[in-house]
Amino acid sequence: MRSQNIFLCPIYIILSVASFNSSSMAQETVDTPAAENSVKVDAGLTLSEEFTDNVFQTANDKKSDFVTVFAPWIELSLLSRDYELSFGADAEIGRYATYSSENYEDYGLYADGRFRLGDSLFAFGGLDYAREHEERSSPDSVNGLEPTKYHETSGYFGIGGQLNGNSFRLGVNARDLDFDDTPAAGGTTINSSDRDRQELEFGGRLGVAQITNGEVFVQGIFDQVEYDDKTDSQGYQRSSKGGQAALGYKGQWGDLAGELSFGVLTQNFDDPRFDTVTVPDFDVDLTWRPSRTTQISFVIERSLEETTITGASSYVSTSAGSRLRYRVAQNLSLAGYLFLTENDFKGIDRTDIYAEAGLGLRYYLDPRFYLDADYAFQQRLSDIAGEDFDEHRFFLTFGYDLEPNFETRPEDRARITSSEFYAGTQFGYGVLQSKVDGPRGAGGNLTADFGDQGPVAGLLGGYRTTVNGLVLGVEADIEFGDMEWVHDADRDFSVKTGNTYGVSGIVGLKTVASNFLYGRFGVFASEFESKYQRGGNSTSIDDRVTGFSFGLGTEVPLGRGLSGRIEYQIRSFSDYDIGAPLGANDDNFANLQSAVRFGVIYTFGAQETPAPYVAPTDFSGFYAAATLGHSTLQSDNSGPRPTSAAPSFFLNATRSGQGFSGGALAGYGWQYGAVYLGAEAELEVSSAGWNVERSPTGRIYSAEKVGSVAGLLRVGYIVNDSVLIYGRTGLVRAKFETDYSYSGTTINQSDKLDGALIGLGVEYSVGPRTHLRMEYNYTDYDDYEVDYGTGVDIFDSKESRFQVALAYKF
Repeated sequence: MRSQNIFLCPIYIILSVASFNSSSMAQETVDTPAAENSVKVDAGLTLSEEFTDNVFQTANDKKSDFVTVFAPWIELSLLSRDYELSFGADAEIGRYATYSSENYEDYGLYADGRFRLGDSLFAFGGLDYAREHEERSSPDSVNGLEPTKYHETSGYFGIGGQLNGNSFRLGVNARDLDFDDTPAAGGTTINSSDRDRQELEFGGRLGVAQITNGEVFVQGIFDQVEYDDKTDSQGYQRSSKGGQAALGYKGQWGDLAGELSFGVLTQNFDDPRFDTVTVPDFDVDLTWRPSRTTQISFVIERSLEETTITGASSYVSTSAGSRLRYRVAQNLSLAGYLFLTENDFKGIDRTDIYAEAGLGLRYYLDPRFYLDADYAFQQRLSDIAGEDFDEHRFFLTFGYDLEPNFETRPEDRARITSSEFYAGTQFGYGVLQSKVDGPRGAGGNLTADFGDQGPVAGLLGGYRTTVNGLVLGVEADIEFGDMEWVHDADRDFSVKTGNTYGVSGIVGLKTVASNFLYGRFGVFASEFESKYQRGGNSTSIDDRVTGFSFGLGTEVPLGRGLSGRIEYQIRSFSDYDIGAPLGANDDNFANLQSAVRFGVIYTFGAQETPAPYVAPTDFSGFYAAATLGHSTLQSDNSGPRPTSAAPSFFLNATRSGQGFSGGALAGYGWQYGAVYLGAEAELEVSSAGWNVERSPTGRIYSAEKVGSVAGLLRVGYIVNDSVLIYGRTGLVRAKFETDYSYSGTTINQSDKLDGALIGLGVEYSVGPRTHLRMEYNYTDYDDYEVDYGTGVDIFDSKESRFQVALAYKF
């Protein structure tokens, strides 16, 4: 079945502050001892209606559709003092309203058990069988007429227990994968049998020392991957052997429990063209329970994954994120997630970064029946042209569990505590990015990123209600902007934005100081004026295009019914075709936007009710922070274009692409009454970049900002003794990598560029020593040149970056 990773950093921050103002409303689960030889049957089902705006998960030529999903499950458990046995089956059946080729029927069977062999010894084991389909987002997806289906059979067994007061576990895990051939265009099939393989792992863990609140352990794993075909259809021998070794700690620290380990993993491949892969290995799995209503888990992990992409032996997958669940009331809960994954392919020059984020509400009609309303956003950013995509999904699910989820207590049910209307104005800075894909020459194709940046402003109004501390709202807004990029060359084309209308759902929580932290998702309609001129033909399309958005933000009270806001949104729109003349070998334009917005909000009928006393926040002193951001790199690109196939011309174009960033900062601040002065240093790694590919002949080039260091000053003003509104400015030294291939010449150039940064943000306390920051930064870098032998291209780059920082104050 399709699995959804449940991670979300922005929403984890929302839920982490819930513990500071939530009452004890959680349904507590009481574990009761199992009866001798008891038998338990549990079952359930869900029926969902889903909407996706990108069925095939592509950058261009996106298709939207509705999906109906039915998912039943059943489990039989046998319990006694000496053993626990479970047998289960589940299925997931999906039906697309329009693209029936994507229909699927997944199912699985499983059995597992645990057996007591003595007071300090147990055995465990299990068997699983599943018939599933491969997601279109998989890097190994073959783009067939339907998703690739496969069968997975696995089993495991082992022993564990205590040895001289320390825990131990030894186990074996075996897995068999059998891929079906996939139908392709023209009545042919794509051979997937060379992906069939068996995977065998043998490993163990041994506790070596008991320390305060936990245990230190060592662990090791040997693994072997054996493909059915010794040599695949591309001539590669993909079988391999490898292992992992790590030192770790498992324990509990107050409300925080879990384990972490650090070590090394290595894999050696049968094919002599594949280098041995050896990389650091690490794993963090922590669960934080700041209150009985809130559970937050943090995960960082690394693994080596199989792939059959040409030239690649494997890829190292590094993931980080957070899962959470907040029980608003006995019959209402909130969940959210963010998952960031970097896939670094070994043997080829390719790196993909995936972001998955979402938000969900569950409302129980009674202890067995429930309704889910969910939103999910997925984005892939790749340094390979044409491999990016954005997808927005909306879910409405009806579910039933045979076993009651709680014992009804009317006093603990969700209830509305307040409601309000509000309106406001906002200004900010927006980014337009367009992914262009179209034919060039005889059998050639162009895939390229273009874009522009500029100021935006607008009006908003909405309604929100508070349910047991959870804020739910709906908001409408209009945004005015004037961003335009132009490609001036042998063929001229451009895109210009107009005004944008939108409606969004908002979900969030307030801190004890009434600072509001929220996530949002919505639908937008934006005006795009697109022009295309080639030879004596010209086309102009001025139309309003629908799209979807995901964002997060925070709102802080200013007094007298006023509040200030900072938020960030990512939007993707339906694509369209344009050419000159229209209908003859058209290009496809897929537009995306991001925008940071600063607003002033007025709440109608707001009353100045005395708030619970909160001690003033001290912003002075030393601090350190971890940062996570999303950015857009824009480069003005100019240079000569000599060609034998057409008259020479001089190119002027604006390239643009997105990326994620992460890093750390540290600094010191001084507080003089309500005035703040500070200085800080920041270290950042980034994936922001853009791609241009003219295949099979022509230029292929790309630019990426890979990291930076900065020295910055902060100046701010403290509002209500608890919120710091600040600006920051300083100098940045960034590393840019540019790859350029043309006419047999390949350039891999690295440049260190200086830039000037200006930014604006807000900071407030979410814990005794923990502060949350949200800020926008704009950096203008020096230009640089790439000499590829027959010409010189010039690049003048600017970066827009929104980031969230979680700071610890010493």
